[in-house]
Amino acid sequence: MTTATGLSAADIARLAGSDFEYRYREVPKFGDADIRQCITRTRTLAAPIATSFNDERNAEWFIRSYLALKLVLASTLLANTALYARDHNLQSVRPYLSYYLMLNCCRAFIFTLPCMPWQGLTTIEMTHSKILNVATDKLKRLSSDEEERCGPILRVAKQQRDLFSYRFPATGLSLFGANLVDLDVAIDIARLFAELAQLNLACLEGEIRKQAPGPFSIPQADDIWHTVRYLTAGEDFVDDDDYQRVGYFYRKYKRPVALIGIATEGLVEDFFGAWSSDNGEGFDPDRDTSLLLDLL
Repeated sequence: MTTATGLSAADIARLAGSDFEYRYREVPKFGDADIRQCITRTRTLAAPIATSFNDERNAEWFIRSYLALKLVLASTLLANTALYARDHNLQSVRPYLSYYLMLNCCRAFIFTLPCMPWQGLTTIEMTHSKILNVATDKLKRLSSDEEERCGPILRVAKQQRDLFSYRFPATGLSLFGANLVDLDVAIDIARLFAELAQLNLACLEGEIRKQAPGPFSIPQADDIWHTVRYLTAGEDFVDDDDYQRVGYFYRKYKRPVALIGIATEGLVEDFFGAWSSDNGEGFDPDRDTSLLLDLL
């Protein structure tokens, strides 16, 4: 990794073309040249989207942005749960939580990549192996060294999760010794991918504002149901909170914005509030809602 950047939040927002200044925590660990190159490449990939932008594309990018935001929120919840588990010796859940808090942020990163074609449920239900391969490969846009660091950690985390999902060794986590994926490292990697998702959308926002400022609407589209509907083998659920939030954005969403631009206070509070205990005891889901992204 190169030396820390001298670019400010305002500098990065200006380079991306975004209205939203964001105080990144992982991205500034890279050098100015790396960050500038990443932003330039991302905006170049976003430019063809902007030149042909229309209402249908606006609906697509709302879906991608909303799903990415929820994945970052989910990872934040899992990360805080993992920290609570570590503090309270709940060791059996640590491989699961360490892996999924990173995986969800990898998915958020992929959903926001302007070079990633949107294929509805095919994209949403991408296999774990493909998620890890795509996310680490596109990480090279920022740093090839970082791809070489994060790739092995993500794959080891998956292997450790698999072992305790399907075999469950009797010696517990001590089986891995020093190779057990460190929770703090997992959180840092998840935060990096969350920040890159934020940066991807900031760059897309910049290109849309430059080439096709709109405003645009969200037309009726089958893919909108992917944001509120959850199919299992036996049941078909529609989440009321998702339905309410999507209805709000359906009226308000005029063009793509940075990820923090759609993270309304009510959305964030309701998401974490759904995991609060009835008596206020035990795990507090609001422990650190800005652990991965400063959303409020």
